Amino acid sequence: MSIPTNDQDLKRFGQLTLTAWELEHALDNVEPDPELEFQPPRPARAAAMALRAHARLQGEMETRLGVPKEHRTRIGIQPEVDESVLLVHGSTGTPQDLDGLARFLHGQGYTVYNMLLPGHGLESATLPVVKWKACLNEVQLRYRVLARHSRLVHVVGFSFGGALAILLTRQEQPATLSLLAPALVPRVPLGTRLLMLLGLHRLPMLRRRIGWNLEVFETMERAKSQTGKLRLPIFAAHCQDDARIDPASLRLLQKRTRHRASRFRLFKTGGHMILASHGEATLNDALLHFLRDQH
Repeated sequence: MSIPTNDQDLKRFGQLTLTAWELEHALDNVEPDPELEFQPPRPARAAAMALRAHARLQGEMETRLGVPKEHRTRIGIQPEVDESVLLVHGSTGTPQDLDGLARFLHGQGYTVYNMLLPGHGLESATLPVVKWKACLNEVQLRYRVLARHSRLVHVVGFSFGGALAILLTRQEQPATLSLLAPALVPRVPLGTRLLMLLGLHRLPMLRRRIGWNLEVFETMERAKSQTGKLRLPIFAAHCQDDARIDPASLRLLQKRTRHRASRFRLFKTGGHMILASHGEATLNDALLHFLRDQH
């Protein structure tokens, strides 16, 4: 990540960083009230201020990286900051892909953090090649920002972001996972599947022919191994005609997850961009009902 280069930018960047740190430090040292049976996670006003400082700092850094405004992280803050939703986009996307859902959930009373994965969002003719661990670390950092200020944090992952959301549960405990076209089983020809089984897809010559990012492949494999360990409510949706991710991903989740509150939905058509096809019509509402049913 690049840093400011001139004195004015350095001063502004430092002020934002210090403000965010001071607010976080103040929140961490708030004493619980013994008169209250249920303790609020943080003073609402201070929590909202800390999130705003974080949002400004994140915006400053992404601006310095040259990320166009329409592709940057978007944070919608509710004053009470009681429940939050972290949205994670796919391997070739940006927060813009989830913007409709983000606006909808914010309008329903949630603080919404629609994050930009590292290495994404830049105008480039080539696909971003970023280590999956770097992406997962960033998801975990953003999750913890919300967890410090919210009673409950829900995570929504689209495609590659869905695989990252599953891997997040190895270290964190979100209230729910919502997985949209989750990248668990790639839609590839039989020959490519055989190469993957033999591990030959890792060879540079064959990797270029396959046309997939090896980091995404590895994330899928690790996420698949984690699905049987999920012990939280899952909402998952997929389209039968998804040309990129096989709907077998949905069947895998149905088979391995055990929480009674989990919900699964398969659409006949809609392709990979499931929110563009079904978000406003049905999917946004279905996801909202799922979140509210967990209370």
